Formats: sequence, structure tokens, C-alpha cells
Amino acid sequence: MYNKIITENEMNFNEFEKKIFKFVCLIGCMLIKYFLEKQDKKLANTRDKTLYRNKGKRKNTIKTIMGEVEYERTMYVFEGKYIFLLDEKLKIGASGKISDNLVEKVVEVAAESRSYRAAKKKLELISNITISYQWINKLTVETGEKIAQKEKEEMMFMDKNQLIEGTREIVALFEETDGLWINLQGNDRKTRLKKQQEELEKKGKSLNPKAKIKTELKLHVMYEGWKKGDTRHTLINKQAIAGIMKPKEIVRLRDARIYQKYKADKIKLRVVNADGAKWTKGITPKDGVYQKDAFHIQQEIVRDVPKEYRNTIIKLIEEKEYGLIPNVIEKLKYEVGGEEKAIKKLDTLKSYLSSGMARYQDIAKVPQAPDGIEYRNMGTQESQIFSFLKVRFCSGRKAFSIRGANALAKVCVAVKERNLKIEEIETPIPIDKSDEEWIEEIEKQLKLHRNKVKISNNIKNENNCKNINLGNAPKFLREILKEKSFIDMKCSY
Repeated sequence: MYNKIITENEMNFNEFEKKIFKFVCLIGCMLIKYFLEKQDKKLANTRDKTLYRNKGKRKNTIKTIMGEVEYERTMYVFEGKYIFLLDEKLKIGASGKISDNLVEKVVEVAAESRSYRAAKKKLELISNITISYQWINKLTVETGEKIAQKEKEEMMFMDKNQLIEGTREIVALFEETDGLWINLQGNDRKTRLKKQQEELEKKGKSLNPKAKIKTELKLHVMYEGWKKGDTRHTLINKQAIAGIMKPKEIVRLRDARIYQKYKADKIKLRVVNADGAKWTKGITPKDGVYQKDAFHIQQEIVRDVPKEYRNTIIKLIEEKEYGLIPNVIEKLKYEVGGEEKAIKKLDTLKSYLSSGMARYQDIAKVPQAPDGIEYRNMGTQESQIFSFLKVRFCSGRKAFSIRGANALAKVCVAVKERNLKIEEIETPIPIDKSDEEWIEEIEKQLKLHRNKVKISNNIKNENNCKNINLGNAPKFLREILKEKSFIDMKCSY
């Protein structure tokens, strides 16, 4: 009887708690409405009435964590256009009508839940707004595409040498990269399925129309080392890149991120740890070390070698006797009785273990680690894949479109790596415009001399052009401007 009363009381308290929560949210919405309308009146009284002509009140609704807030604000005519001074001052978007706080909470929950439907249930418990899982999906994809667009801008500015160089100096940078295969759905699946069918038909084979069609999500992680004395081996200043991307895109974005944070020329050691896939080797920086991941080496041995023979190869790896491995594998072919399937597996293993076995400590001169940091054996990528992507993408029978998977992957990284903020995404990337400004200044000065300088190749005209004051122009620009071919071209301008 006592347990029954406790259970009933808990149920009553839960309902009571929910009602209080909704009531407090209602008060919060009323306070927001009051503040917005009061602020709008203040703007109406202090505006320049000669520039902003009052066209009356208009209703608007904005979704917040506490619920929907409906309020009235004044519309004005300014230079022939209709505007709302309140919306502009408070940066309330013209479309969507959703607060940044709500967007951040929605995408955070979407990234950490196992599905958009699960995210819907969780959001209904922690907010006072009714939402659909389709709306959560749409908002997450839009946010992910904003991140993707900003990444493209980073790469573009890097290509144009317009990014501002970072100031942090480090001696080593460690990189790990791997992929996660996910199922495709919709038109993306149909397109891939058709392509695979055509390729098999050329070989006289057929493909099951119900076959799973997959694509690879790539994840690249870089960090400065491991926290010294930490039993959890926490990574220092971890940065991640994720998406359905080409290896060249990963390289460009990685280089842009490194340039913006570090003094790249001060980094003495660069190491890439990966599973041995061809594309992972291609992202290794010049003069960098590439090594195969210990987990994947172990996995390949378990997959291809019978249990009773594995220890022999594992021992050679532990003793760093990599050159003896091919001969041992050849001898194993006789030990397994020459069975075709077993020999094929051993040949695969022999090829896999033929390169990338030596650790970076064996190949490169490892610099002394800074205070508070230590350099360890690499092998954190499986953990990173799991925490960043696998929980979200591979729990249950799921399939994604290429667009949706790419956007969601970028949101997952942004949420789990740096606590996603809409303001950060929408903040323009700071760039160096000094080169453009100097070129504009040069052109201005040349235009001033245009009427004085005659079109000829005589020494006098060359001297007029040489007299342009270069001041503190970038070094490479000063060298170009001093070239005779450039002077001749500008003198004939």
C-alpha cells in the first residue's frame, strides 16, 4: 500500500511540475512581448521622422525555447523600402522567426539523439514549444549547410592568401583520419544503384535491386598532443573536420584551419595515423610521417590469420621486426594447408603489412613536448568516430541522403567539439585585405600620373612609375611591382 501511495504521489508531482513549467514559460513569453513592444515604442519616438515614415503596426511571431511570442512592431518606409527598426536592432530574421537560442538547442539535441523523432520527444520535455521531427530535420540541415558554406569560404580565402595567420607556436601536430560507411536513401540511392548495375552489366554480372548502397562519411581529427599525467589521455586543442568530402577538400580545409591558428612554419613534426586506405595516405603533408593505425593492424591480423598463428606476427610487430613479416606470412601458407581461401587472406595481409608499420617515434626526430603535454602512441580515431558520428548515424536501421548526412555530420562535430553557436557560424571570417588595398593605392597613384606620363618605353616614364611610394607593402608585392614588365604595363596604362 505504501509503495502504491508513493507511486501515485510521484505521478501527481510530475504533473504538477509540468504545469508549473508551462506557467513559468507563459510568463516568460509575456515578458518578452512586453519588452519588444516597449522597445519598439522607444525606437518610434527617437527615430529620424524625416527618413522613416510610419506605416502602422504589423504582427509578428517568433519561436523561443519558452514558446511562441506574438507581438506588434511598427513598419516604416525608408528609401522606398519597408523595414522594421525593431527587427533590425535586435537582429530578428525576416524569415524563419526562430530565436538563435532555440536553433542552438534544437540542433544540439538533434546531434545527440539517435534520431529526429527521438529529438522531438526530448525537446518537448525541455522546452515549451510544439515541434515536428521534419522541422527539426530541416533546421539541422540548414544549420549544417551554413557550416559547410563557411568551410568553403575558409578554403577560398586560403587559396587567395587572405586568411590571417595564427600566432600560436607548437612543435608537433598529430592527425588521425578514418571513414564511416552509411546507407543511402531516396534519389541518391537510386543514382548509385543504377551506376553500380551498369558497371556490373559490363562484366556480365547483376546486382540485387535490394542491395544496400553506401557512402563514406570522413572524419579528420588533429591535436597538439596528450594532457600530461591524465589517465584519460585527454587530447590537447582537438579540432575535427567531418562530411562527405573529397580528400583534397579535407587537405584544403585542414591547411586553412592550421594557418588560422598556428605559425605553420614552426611545426617540426607532422604525423598522420590512419587505417591504410589510399585516400588517407594522400592527405599526409609534405615531410610528414604516415603510419597505419594499431587497431586496424590488429583487426586485419584477426581477420586474415587463424587464431593459432596470430601471436607470431603480433610478436614481430611488438619487437618492431617489420622486415621479417613477409617471410613469416609465406611460411604460414604451408601451415594452413595451402587452402585457396586462406592463402588469399594471407596475401591480403602481406600487402597490408608491407608499409606504414613503423611508428613515428622510430622514423622522425621527436621534439621535446611543451609543459603539460606529452607525446604518446597514436590510436584515438576509433573513439573519435564513435563519439562524433557512429552513435548518431549507425544506431538502428538508418539511411540518409547525401545532403542530409553531410549537414548532420558537420552539426555533430560543431556541437560536440566546440558547443555550436549560431553567432559564430554567421560571423564573417576575418581576412587580410592589405594586398588589395595596396593594389588599389597603386592604381590610384597611376591614374593621377596618367595625364603626365606619355605612352612610351623611355627611361623617363619608367622613372615616373618607379617613384610610386611602396611603403610597407607585402614583400612579394614589392618584388612584383619592381619588375620591369609590370612597370612597362602600368606606364602604358
